[in-house]
Amino acid sequence: MCNGILAGLVSVTGSCGNINNVSAIVIGLLGGVLYNYSAKLVEYVEVDDPLDAFSVHGVCGIWGVINVGIFDKKYGLIHGNGFN
Repeated sequence: MCNGILAGLVSVTGSCGNINNVSAIVIGLLGGVLYNYSAKLVEYVEVDDPLDAFSVHGVCGIWGVINVGIFDKKYGLIHGNGFN
């Protein structure tokens, strides 16, 4: 549970200054889901990662970087100008 919470926090950190509250909740929840599936994948391929550092910081960090372009209030695809 703690890693899921940390995954949500890592996911929202990259874009935290330029998103609204609803977007932060969506980003955090999807980060937790991505962490869960990533941890299962790492275990399936038998990579030794006892702290799930790759799943929490690697996968959710990449998700957090992608979120900057999607959820930004001014320039993002959803709330900003979109594809204009």
